[in-house]
Amino acid sequence: MNNQKPERGVGLIHRYHKSNHPSPRSWRLILKPICASTEIELSNWIAEKPVKQNQLIAVFSSCQRFGQGQAGRIWHAPKGGVWVSAAIKKEGPCENNSRLYGLAVALALVERIERMGVKVKIKWPNDLLVDGQKLAGILPKLFFRGRKLRLLRVGVGLNVFNNVPKDGISLKQIIGNKKMNINFWSSEVLLAIERSLDLLDNKNFLCSQVEERLWSKKYIDKETGYKWDIKGIDSIGRLILFKEDNVRVLST
Repeated sequence: MNNQKPERGVGLIHRYHKSNHPSPRSWRLILKPICASTEIELSNWIAEKPVKQNQLIAVFSSCQRFGQGQAGRIWHAPKGGVWVSAAIKKEGPCENNSRLYGLAVALALVERIERMGVKVKIKWPNDLLVDGQKLAGILPKLFFRGRKLRLLRVGVGLNVFNNVPKDGISLKQIIGNKKMNINFWSSEVLLAIERSLDLLDNKNFLCSQVEERLWSKKYIDKETGYKWDIKGIDSIGRLILFKEDNVRVLST
């Protein structure tokens, strides 16, 4: 049965979430039929009602007009995809390393998608690729007060059955109508965000698992055109490159 267009709402996302993974963590959710950006909506929500300790909140939108991607780029976000920005109040000492958090969310989402038999690769630092085409993008942010972590935030865009640009790919193109329910995939993204918190507690495991799923063994410098070999990921999520006797570390 084709279930691409089920009724959508936060209640249905909650239902899928509880039925797929009973969890002690509780989400507060908002769904916007259309908005400029879920990142903006989340910022406004937090400004009006600050997040409580260990609380998880998320803003979904069916369609974004100006979705935010890496380096200020616009993310193509029409109807049919999962577009969400989430925040977790998690105070305490922590490295100021949004890169490692982004990799944790990327790996956790890869784990969820792999359960559907899809081979997903991680393009460092936080894009997901299938056959070299972009399936999902992740935008991590950490907020501190002094040296103590105050808030974890992450934006996730996942192509489900939406139209995609020429360098993109959707889950529908990969697996057909199987599990083409937007509420199901919204729940899967929430599960990945929850899982990312556990992955951050085991950085060696996190980095080794990301290494196994890297999109390529080569890295091409866009400025020089030089091709470097990818050695792996270090303990703080940086990409380690080598060329002959030269070693290079990428942090962004």
